Amino acid sequence: MKLSIITINLNDKEGLQRTIESVICQKFTDYEFIVIDGDSQDGSIDVIDQYKDKIAYWVSEKDTGIYNAMNKGIRQAKGEYCHFLNSGDRLASSDVLSKIFDNDPHDSFICGNFITEKNRVLTKETPYKNRDWTFSLYDIYSGDLCHQAFFIKADNFTKYELYNESFRITSDWRLFFIAIGIHHEPVKYKDLDIVIYNMEGLSSQIGGKVIYEERRKTAQEVLSQSVADKLNRLYYLEQNSYITDIIKSRKWISFAFRIFCKLGKILGFVKE
Repeated sequence: MKLSIITINLNDKEGLQRTIESVICQKFTDYEFIVIDGDSQDGSIDVIDQYKDKIAYWVSEKDTGIYNAMNKGIRQAKGEYCHFLNSGDRLASSDVLSKIFDNDPHDSFICGNFITEKNRVLTKETPYKNRDWTFSLYDIYSGDLCHQAFFIKADNFTKYELYNESFRITSDWRLFFIAIGIHHEPVKYKDLDIVIYNMEGLSSQIGGKVIYEERRKTAQEVLSQSVADKLNRLYYLEQNSYITDIIKSRKWISFAFRIFCKLGKILGFVKE
């Protein structure tokens, strides 16, 4: 089997129905569909029951978070690739899977474009087009990756372990960071719109501080301290580059800053 599509859901009956309908209309048929529900009480189970003949495996039970649910799906998956299509997200067209797998690829990761949906406004995103993944450690560390736009070869979860369930929001990013950024697993890009990504999910609601702290933790765990420190330093400089831009754009600020530095060296509170 080529593909395992894994959908996790918690009390999103309408979103789940949209997701399921986008899967079962696919022209590509060499896939299994797995639905992991977190004991929904809103009628989601009725939706699953309606389409149960199209679903290879489903379960509804309490879980400890999104990565616990995703790991349940991975453990059931039999496909060469896994694709995570969360409840509310939907495949962009009925032939997208046929186009992804038309030449029987075996790359560790396959990615494409995605379309964000917020307040019913659709915006096409192409961040992986012409991207060089060869030296991508800092790019991944400082940027975002839409996991719904990726097809992940299942053996990555054997080589690099399942999703870390102690993380709230970046465990999927952590896999990309380790597998692609550190171990240079190959990424194949196809210029196709893969998914319509619902921006109302958990990752869009949690603040950047939580995301950054989890990324920092990953860097400290899997890299040497010196490399982790350098990544954090680069990230800090990039996030605060506007300060330098303001100083350069205002001559009087730049002049005052240079005077301050000279006085500091003279008085000893600025080191050479």
